[in-house]
Amino acid sequence: MIRLAATIVGALFLAAGAPAAAQQTLPIDAARLTPHRDSMVIMVNGQPRGASVWELRKSGDSLLVHELTAIGSVMRQETTVNLDGQGEVRRVSQAGMVRDAQASIELLYEAGHVTGTVKAVLPEGPRQFVVDTTVPPGTVDDNALQALLPTLPWAEGASWSFPMFSAGSYSLTEMQLKVVGVETAMVPAGAFEAYRAELTGGGSEVSFLILKRLPYTVLKVEVTGAPLKFELASGGGL
Repeated sequence: MIRLAATIVGALFLAAGAPAAAQQTLPIDAARLTPHRDSMVIMVNGQPRGASVWELRKSGDSLLVHELTAIGSVMRQETTVNLDGQGEVRRVSQAGMVRDAQASIELLYEAGHVTGTVKAVLPEGPRQFVVDTTVPPGTVDDNALQALLPTLPWAEGASWSFPMFSAGSYSLTEMQLKVVGVETAMVPAGAFEAYRAELTGGGSEVSFLILKRLPYTVLKVEVTGAPLKFELASGGGL
């Protein structure tokens, strides 16, 4: 996501700039990259304040992940991520507004090299810079992570490490994703048995509630220390 550190959305999927060990990767099952659409309600301090819609669709021999997120007048962002047939990121295009400031990301991933441009909104003000760096095999772009979660082999005690690149902070970080328990997820779409997984290693800790059966739909996203939750309102496979 665009680096929105000055807003309540800023805690999602932002690496802190720590160096990545970059040797492990997520065990993506590409066969699970099937077209679907998930709509989530954004709760702020327990009240619905916005919406986030994720869609995965085929485009020729590749896949497109489209995300549209809006929270009142605070922010709006639209993202398109191009994936190859194995779930590897090829291109990221993002544009949006944080309050009255424009933000954007344009990235191209090719043979372990990432190039592009970023217009970020930081606490100290807008910043523009060029991205030109190498990344190890299996690197996940922070904008693609949520779309890839249903492709993992979820089970109690499952744990994975992987490198994640965040263009908004121009950082590569070794992340850890671990299942820490099983619980009932209460979301607008209903009540479902779910795995609780924690994502650590970056600047913030994010928890996911994942449907405890195929298609492993993302039911809820919670940001530790922030009054912010994304809760599934409707989605495929429920």
